[in-house]
Amino acid sequence: MIPKDFQEATAKRIFEIFRDEGQNHILLADEVGLGKTIIASDVIRKVSEWHRIEKNDNFFKVIYICSNINIASQNCRKLGIAAEDCLHVSESRLSMQHLRIYQTDGSDHNYEQLIPMTPATSFSMTGGQGIQEERALIFVFLRRFRDFSHVRKHLNQLLQMDPKLRRWDEIVNNYEMQVSECNRVNRAYISDMLDALEAAFKENEALYEEILELCRARDVFAIPYRERSDVINRLRRIFAQISLDKLDPDLVIMDEFQRFKDLITPQDTESGMLSQKFLHDPSVKVLLLSATPYKPYTTLEELAIGEEGHYKEFTDVMDFLLYDSARRARFHQVWSDYSHHLSELKTDDFTALIVSKNDAECAMYSCVCRTERFTDSLTDRSKACEMGHVDDGDILSYLELQALMDRLGLGRFPIDYVKSAPYLMSFMNYKVKDQICERLEEENGDNKDVLSSQTMLLRRNLINRYEKIPCNNARLQLLFDEAFGQGRNGAELMLWIPASRPYYKTDNVFSRNAGYSKTLVFSSWEMVPRMIAGLTSYEAERLTIGRINNRDEAGKKRYFAEESKRRTVSRRLRDETEEVVTYPSRYLAGLYKPLSYIDQGTRTIHTALEKQIESRIDDLSKHVSFFYKENGGAGQLLELLKLLDGEPDTGKLEVVSRSAASLLADMAIGSPGVCALRIFNDMDMAAAAAGNFISLFSRPEATAAMDVLYPTGDYYENVIKYCAAGNLQAVLDEYVFTLNLSGKELADAMSAAFITTATTQVETRESFLYTQKKSGLRTHFAVGYYDARISEKSVQRTENIRAAFNSPFRPFVLATTSIGQEGLDFHTYCRKIMHWNLPANPIDLEQREGRINRYLCHAIRQNLAENEYGNAPFSSPIWPEILQRAVTKLKPGHSDLIPFWCLPDDFPFTRKIERIIPMYPYSQDHEKYNRLLEVLSLYRLTLGQPRQEELLEAIKKSNWDLAQLKKLYINLSPYTRSSKL
Repeated sequence: MIPKDFQEATAKRIFEIFRDEGQNHILLADEVGLGKTIIASDVIRKVSEWHRIEKNDNFFKVIYICSNINIASQNCRKLGIAAEDCLHVSESRLSMQHLRIYQTDGSDHNYEQLIPMTPATSFSMTGGQGIQEERALIFVFLRRFRDFSHVRKHLNQLLQMDPKLRRWDEIVNNYEMQVSECNRVNRAYISDMLDALEAAFKENEALYEEILELCRARDVFAIPYRERSDVINRLRRIFAQISLDKLDPDLVIMDEFQRFKDLITPQDTESGMLSQKFLHDPSVKVLLLSATPYKPYTTLEELAIGEEGHYKEFTDVMDFLLYDSARRARFHQVWSDYSHHLSELKTDDFTALIVSKNDAECAMYSCVCRTERFTDSLTDRSKACEMGHVDDGDILSYLELQALMDRLGLGRFPIDYVKSAPYLMSFMNYKVKDQICERLEEENGDNKDVLSSQTMLLRRNLINRYEKIPCNNARLQLLFDEAFGQGRNGAELMLWIPASRPYYKTDNVFSRNAGYSKTLVFSSWEMVPRMIAGLTSYEAERLTIGRINNRDEAGKKRYFAEESKRRTVSRRLRDETEEVVTYPSRYLAGLYKPLSYIDQGTRTIHTALEKQIESRIDDLSKHVSFFYKENGGAGQLLELLKLLDGEPDTGKLEVVSRSAASLLADMAIGSPGVCALRIFNDMDMAAAAAGNFISLFSRPEATAAMDVLYPTGDYYENVIKYCAAGNLQAVLDEYVFTLNLSGKELADAMSAAFITTATTQVETRESFLYTQKKSGLRTHFAVGYYDARISEKSVQRTENIRAAFNSPFRPFVLATTSIGQEGLDFHTYCRKIMHWNLPANPIDLEQREGRINRYLCHAIRQNLAENEYGNAPFSSPIWPEILQRAVTKLKPGHSDLIPFWCLPDDFPFTRKIERIIPMYPYSQDHEKYNRLLEVLSLYRLTLGQPRQEELLEAIKKSNWDLAQLKKLYINLSPYTRSSKL
């Protein structure tokens, strides 16, 4: 992606600091969502060119340190990291990086090498034995070293750790092959590694002897686990240090740096020792990326409970950046003078304060850059308000649970916890519930409270019959109203989000949901994402399958499979019907050109295409023998399609359905195969991309939606009608535009958008009282994003969820905790953010909303499409043309923040980013929210100041107006500073 003007200005400034000012530690602190990764990519380009041309380097090495693997996966492509070099959990440990380094060195490598790492995996030595891939690679080298070659069998057992590991030998053989192949290309690899091991064990002969002693044991697996784990941990450190010595980076980029600030403050820990190598070497260039590198604001309450405050974090970061003692001392003096002037707050000293502020600003600008949005007019705050309806179930939930707690002598239940979820005994975490269960057992299993309760536990029998489950929670009811449009427009029947700019007019469930947005929910409690995912998806099924059950008494479906039986899925698209849906017909793709029929009604377009197809079939009948019939079937339709595409006559076409032209017209407009062919212009890629829709339309929740809309007719024909009704070509074209990919990368990204249905296990009344198994609630319409475990499976699942939420397809609701708060993009199809619980710190509010307030977010695209910039006619693909029109009219006098991130205050908005804060009546939420807004409006004035809350109170009591206050804001934006020159 080409940097925008303000990003280019920042990249240029950072490069000049590196090159001209001899300052090698720099902080890029742009506001959330403004594309820090794009700037970092441009910095890499500029600095690497400088090294190549002026320093005659033949290899430029960049280490990209990221807070978690999901963020790394998201940002690798933006940084220019090749797909094969992207991070995988199984190969992310620092102790393994020597293999990656030599593989790159020994191949016909690019001039730039980018190595991604994450502290949670690469730098962590706390796991003792590490992962088996890590130990397998260690074994491959140790069995070649000194006397270890004579005890290979027992050394293998030592590093295997667990005899039950089924894939151990396979993994060892894989790394043996990789090492041997790497050594064949780069003959120094094995010898260099053995030399490094020799040097390491010379300094620690005791460890060498200890390992040999363990390997001489008769049964290595019988040696106490802790003893073996400790030895392996020390081996991991040796190999980590070897990798570290081999890295020798020219540039280190630390993304979302606030998540691992411990790496910049020297500590006597493993990660602290490892970070010394390049983070505390002043000769290594380090670029920190973080919108909140230090806690921008600290409340008095946080200080009172001993949390590290803003001032200390600010000074720690500045001390790291200003590693030169003289520069550091100058900065502290200038900043101290500024703090002194600011604390006096005398209006007659305002000029002196401005001078002092400017000096402090210049001192920071020597190593910090930050650009901020100049307007927040895109945000709608009207839904941050008191909920209009709280029913009896809300109150009863608390009363019944607290009565149980009182009877069991477990104290008061936190009311915020109770307000966060209904059916708490079904969803609450094990620690709290275990206390209740243990006390109930002590009471001789007296479950009368639970037995009579209507609010503590879900009832499996009600779920199984698809009966309505009372929300018993005003927040959940509000979410249902947002996600399902209060039951008025049939949002549960949509399998994708309506296009921001549809190609033609319709009158159906998609047009009735025009402007629909996905919803992102943040909660302080981990149980909430699980609850939202399960109950919201159940409600979507109830509104579809439940409706069908009401229509068909004899064939009523049940939610759960029968005991001892797996829930089976009947695949209704198979063989010829599947092939019809995915068939990329060249004739049909060329017949319908969306821009030629822009804004016409579907009936008009369908009639025109049907006439052309009928004429083509008539022409075909002059050369091919067939007869007409009411229903020709999918197989015969395929044969007809092949002939229409110009393939030779094989004699297989015998029958043409009388409705074939009508169905083919629908296919031309919207079948997955034809739409994909227009995108890829490649038959194989189009068919593969269309194959994703087979799995989509085979899911029970999709078939239920189809059966509600189309009670009769062949399923494959109804699927094609549904795709045409859903403006699928416009949907996919917009999606491709947001992805900004092509070819195989595009195909892979589109495939990742179709995630499988998962389940979340919940306690039900039946399982709690009668010791039955827990029940699994399916999650598809809504999903939870909260799994913080580090494994290939969990990382892949969370990455797939992110990709799906950033697509037009389901899920339509994503519920997460703080794990989704920093660094991840969720903006592509979401402009609604629901704060289930208000964060304690105002900056967390900005971080959360920064997930959806980003480059060309959903709200921006909808506004541009629904205003003059989306008006027909179009002479080219519509989205680049819409953007160019907006740039031409809106950008003059502004940076590229307009129209890509912001729109002018006087823009005729049709959609906005909706801040939804569901507040209970008479709760403390009102006061807390007002305080958050107050702090957000002024906290920038307290940057780098101790006891910020007291300073804010003093500022409020001063007589300064808003214009004066704005002059005190620290301006670190290279674009705006250069514009003022």
